[in-house]
Order: sequence, then structure tokens, then C-alpha cells
Amino acid sequence: MRAFSLLFAFISLVLLVQLVAYLIIGPVATVFVVALLVGVLACAGAALYLLKPYENREALQRRRERWRARRDAERGSSRRRDE
Repeated sequence: MRAFSLLFAFISLVLLVQLVAYLIIGPVATVFVVALLVGVLACAGAALYLLKPYENREALQRRRERWRARRDAERGSSRRRDE
């Protein structure tokens, strides 16, 4: 998910640069400025949403501990078979 979040952040940055460039150049159509601003906000919102963890910290920690315990148990049983 981080790759998609970085992609959205990059697109948002490019749109922001375009928006600033249009505003510096001079009088432009309001429709273009509004469209670019909406694009920046949409991409930035998507990037922040994808960075948000799906679980709270405690649930994530419990899941990691269960995975490590299962992995250690599997490694222990494979070592016994090898001996």
C-alpha cells in the first residue's frame, strides 16, 4: 500500500506544481485552477488514506506476536526433524 500512497503523493505534488505555475503565469481560467486544486486534494486525500493503518496498534502487535510464535514453532519442529 505504501507504493500506491507514494504514487498518489507524487501525482499530488506534480499537480500542485502545475497549480502554482498557472497562478504565477498570470490570469488563467478559473476552471483550470479549480480542477487542479480538486486534483491535488483528491490525490493527497488518497495518499493519506492509504497510509492510515487498517488496525489499531494493539491488534497489529498481537497479530505480529502470533505470527512470530507460529514461525518459531515451525522452525523448532523443522530443526527436530533435521536432527
